Amino acid sequence: KFFNNDAHIIAVQPSWRDRAEMLGYLNEFTKKFNETDFLKAIYETTYREDINIVVLDEMNLARVEYYFAELLSLLEMPDPAKWLVDVTTDTIEGDPHHLIEGKILLPQNVWFVGTANKDDSTFIITDKVYDRATPIEINTKSSFIDAPKTNGVHMSSEYLSKLFKEAQKENAIRQETLDKLEKLDSFITTNFKVTFGNRIMKQIKTFVPVYIGCGGSEYEALDYMVARKIFRKFEGLNLPFLQTEINELEKLLSRLFGKNEFIECQAYLKEIKM
Repeated sequence: KFFNNDAHIIAVQPSWRDRAEMLGYLNEFTKKFNETDFLKAIYETTYREDINIVVLDEMNLARVEYYFAELLSLLEMPDPAKWLVDVTTDTIEGDPHHLIEGKILLPQNVWFVGTANKDDSTFIITDKVYDRATPIEINTKSSFIDAPKTNGVHMSSEYLSKLFKEAQKENAIRQETLDKLEKLDSFITTNFKVTFGNRIMKQIKTFVPVYIGCGGSEYEALDYMVARKIFRKFEGLNLPFLQTEINELEKLLSRLFGKNEFIECQAYLKEIKM
């Protein structure tokens, strides 16, 4: 609403087992393509330059890494010119204008947001998905907010990208902070046998400067990322046998970043202590 471009809400179905359920498929009997709301939403973005948001509602009612696998891979490619989504193998006269040789180029102005609940009716979201996303966890009930009516804005994807690049240039993570993160990583690797690769490091280096540009602090941003991208991996460990290591990790966080910093990480460690 704020960007004057309503989000496309796509309800994920439990029957989604592969990309065809999400993107559609060619019916061999009728020779007609069964298009989906998701495909329509993606195609519409190719005609726009402003920010477009596609919401996959209840995305873990089906296995995300099955139906969304192709897009997860595409979004990792460094060259956006190769973000080609296969729609159909056949090309005929009268195909949509932006369907080139059966493919649609996924534009830079589309953002994917997924909602997910954790209960008996849903699937576990795997590391493959978590590592490529930035989770926002809502575990508490917030107080009521009666926000004033605000005029929206029209923002191009190009302008937003420019803001991100300016933030990364002006608010780059300090080398001192990167050195502390390396010490934290070394401790976690040695004692918990958990590590993170270049993908998460790249996300940290792009996320932290933007967070600072929005008015936050460097440590707050790093705390957010470490808690959600690294400490979350502890869920698969045998935690009752790692209580000594957890206590040492708490002390290390205070020693490296300060006693009153890394609040989310400290809260998570207190939660997993027996």
